[in-house]
Amino acid sequence: MIRVFGASVLALLAAACSQEPESAVPDSAPSSSAGAAAAPPPAEPALTTVPGRAFRFTSLEECRVVRQEVEEMPYTETLCPGPGGWAVRISDSDARQSMTLEGPYGAHTLPTSRISGGAFSSFGPTAEWRGDEQERFTPDSLIVRYNVAEEPYPAPETSYLLAVKLGSAPCIVAKVAPGPGQNDSARKAADGRGDCLAT
Repeated sequence: MIRVFGASVLALLAAACSQEPESAVPDSAPSSSAGAAAAPPPAEPALTTVPGRAFRFTSLEECRVVRQEVEEMPYTETLCPGPGGWAVRISDSDARQSMTLEGPYGAHTLPTSRISGGAFSSFGPTAEWRGDEQERFTPDSLIVRYNVAEEPYPAPETSYLLAVKLGSAPCIVAKVAPGPGQNDSARKAADGRGDCLAT
């Protein structure tokens, strides 16, 4: 009886010692499964402190519907308030979104359809407004996430960051592709003196 009990204990100990701990894979590590979709980017980019620069986040989801058509091809326009007298108007037609900036100098539509190539597209849930650090925040640039279905479903969308210069004639100065340092690259472009993209 003692021998049987001792053999059982030794068998249990051997089994426990042979089990390997589960490996901890960082969130940023790519999946090894074939065909697995990459994890979506964070809804709100991690903050980066830049000396002399300030930022504000506003929602592009909790916006007022200003126009809606449900007959034939569905069409919706929403208006999202921003800081410093700016606002974002997003038009959604047949799952393709475009953006118009409304501000102190009037309304200017960004050429996002040329970036998407007419593919299905949508903006991320958050806008990042950037400007010089001062008592009254006045943005001079904007960063938005733009998701484009460049490959047929079920391939994942390509999630770009668009850096936009504001002012009298707002324009896109950078289209930053997904990858390491995407947020920092978009912020550098937004804070720099880059020229408008030839889109």
